[in-house]
Amino acid sequence: MHRTTSIFTVLFIFLSLTTFGQISKEEYNREKEKLNVTRDQVKSEIVDINFEIDSMRNRIPELEQEVINAYRELYILKYGKDIGQKVAFKQIWTGMTDEMVSDSWGEPDKIDKNVKPWGVFTQWYYGKVTFFFKDGRLTEWDEK
Repeated sequence: MHRTTSIFTVLFIFLSLTTFGQISKEEYNREKEKLNVTRDQVKSEIVDINFEIDSMRNRIPELEQEVINAYRELYILKYGKDIGQKVAFKQIWTGMTDEMVSDSWGEPDKIDKNVKPWGVFTQWYYGKVTFFFKDGRLTEWDEK
């Protein structure tokens, strides 16, 4: 008898808990419809965002060219037409100043500097390329 009472008690508690946790069919349908609307809005936003991303990706080459042109104009103003264009297009020649090389190639990975009574000797390292300067002027370079 005790066992039967325990089983009925557990069954009654279980059914009570599941009944209290339920919502009506109308409430369920309203919530489902809200979720469907939200899902559709999110899908629409994803389409819009993907369109914006594609538009931005398509502008990258144009913007890169604008940057190149702006640097070229800057170096032409700074060094004159012939030298400015060479610096902008990363051309190297003996006699360049260290500032020209820096403008053209950016900051080096490493710099070694030796000061002697007969001049200041500097080596700039860019990956496998080394530039050699004497008193701030490019004397030679080596590519390994």
